[in-house]
Amino acid sequence: MVTTLLLDVDGVLLVPAGSLDPNEELLAVLPRLAVDGVYLVTNQNPRRAAVIRELLGGRPGISGVLVSYEMGFLKPQREFFERALAEIGRRPEQCLFVDDKPRYVAGGTAAGIDSVLFRDNAQLFDLLRARGLW
Repeated sequence: MVTTLLLDVDGVLLVPAGSLDPNEELLAVLPRLAVDGVYLVTNQNPRRAAVIRELLGGRPGISGVLVSYEMGFLKPQREFFERALAEIGRRPEQCLFVDDKPRYVAGGTAAGIDSVLFRDNAQLFDLLRARGLW
């Protein structure tokens, strides 16, 4: 049973990737989801991670931000996902991972996490409803 959502930052919550333009439509939905936690998972350097934490970390519905440089591994490495799960105290089957990059989605899947490719908000909202998470 999925209890936790793992969301990529660039390309999912900041659109387009590399920008500082929040996906406000998606951010507005997060507090209403039927999950115990929503964690941002991202490959970032310390400087950009600080900006992302300031911009997104305190938003309603966001439980935390897990950053590659702090964990010592990058998506799509299996160790990135294992460390992220250990940090939040979850098992792979408790999580849904959403990313806009196919190779990162494949990395999440290889780590045993249900992982989906983000195309747009409508597709993600349909998926969340279909899984009973919204």
